[in-house]
Amino acid sequence: MRHVSVSKLKLRVVLLAAAASLLWSAAVSADVITDWNLITVNATKTAGLNTNLGSRVDAIEAIAVYDAVNSIKHFGTSYHYNVPAPEPASAEVAAAQAAHDVLVSFFPAQEPSLDASLASSLAAVPDGTAKSNGITVGESAAADILGLRASDGSSPDVPYPATGITGVGQWRPTPPAFAPGIDSQWGSVTPFVLNVANQFRPQAPPPVGSHEYEEALNEVKNIGSATSTIRTVDQTHIAQFYKQDAELTVNEAARLLAVAHGGSIENNAFVLALVDIVVADARIAIWDTKYTYKFWRPVTALNANPDGTVTNSYAAWTPLITTPAHPEYVSGHSGTVAAAVVILKKFYGDYNTLTLHTTTAGEPARTVTSLSQLASENGLSRIYGGIHYEFSNVRGQRLGRELAAYDLEHGPREERRHDRHERGDSDSDDDDRDQ
Repeated sequence: MRHVSVSKLKLRVVLLAAAASLLWSAAVSADVITDWNLITVNATKTAGLNTNLGSRVDAIEAIAVYDAVNSIKHFGTSYHYNVPAPEPASAEVAAAQAAHDVLVSFFPAQEPSLDASLASSLAAVPDGTAKSNGITVGESAAADILGLRASDGSSPDVPYPATGITGVGQWRPTPPAFAPGIDSQWGSVTPFVLNVANQFRPQAPPPVGSHEYEEALNEVKNIGSATSTIRTVDQTHIAQFYKQDAELTVNEAARLLAVAHGGSIENNAFVLALVDIVVADARIAIWDTKYTYKFWRPVTALNANPDGTVTNSYAAWTPLITTPAHPEYVSGHSGTVAAAVVILKKFYGDYNTLTLHTTTAGEPARTVTSLSQLASENGLSRIYGGIHYEFSNVRGQRLGRELAAYDLEHGPREERRHDRHERGDSDSDDDDRDQ
């Protein structure tokens, strides 16, 4: 595999991202892999998918692309599709076709724009055998993963109304919409690499009234209030910036890093597949945790009577940002970004300067100087925003790191050169042109 080596020295690479035509993405192009990653996340948001549904599509697209490229380039273990490609075959064409077919399957209403994007990708490769074989490989890889995930438990959606729930510590719908909890079935979705959703399930949240709980509650009460006098201007920016869906942040970071480090098509397909797999597994594991414990949000706790009921129309305390419609423990943002950061650090190191963008209207781009800073700010943003406790952030990040380490060990892996020789694969670069 033509793998980008990462120096053991701390690497600082300044990435300047151009303004994007769509708010949730920076228009930075490295190759067909990053191009279609951007197309994918944009397609999920155009369709209005939340992070759970969107991350599933992201992972399926990334797996289709990875398996398609790998079947031609032979640089890693397959995720599932493992059919040797006919020769010659264009990996670039295979990647674009695989991504396109996955997205059209999920979003048929977007087919015209997806067809146009595919035509643009294919136009870069001359007509011929390599191109037609690449199309066949891409179609096959996409069909394979779509079939594998067709009955993975992601549908139908099962809202959680929490009707009649009023006890101390118990989650119930929150203002202003008082909507039922979303996606209560998501903890039962078949994981992508994890054995089971509860494999790394955290311990229960601290009991209401315990020292740990009271300390965390007072913290969010003071710093996460809409009228807080101790939250700094920058902390407010952090809360608003990271309010966007978490998978957008980490996928943009992955694209920027791919550009900065000059990754090959193999490397970019491999890393983005791992990123999107761990994000999808994180969402499944986090939702298993949320609906196991069904812990109440700060907005409920800080308006509740001693018996857990709320009779003041939630007038005593309001968070800075709107509370999402699902149980509090653990923080989804914290676990999602922490999982992805494990993968990105593995391949690019920690110290990278990234200028990232957000969907939050009016919020400027934000620059971080390390991936650790990205994970830390993202987690703290949920406390500054008034929607999570510190213990939920800490344990959410730990969950993300644990499952990412597992997925790295048990998911697709780079094959060493002698492994390919023993299998009989050629070590030379494939030629995508007709011979």
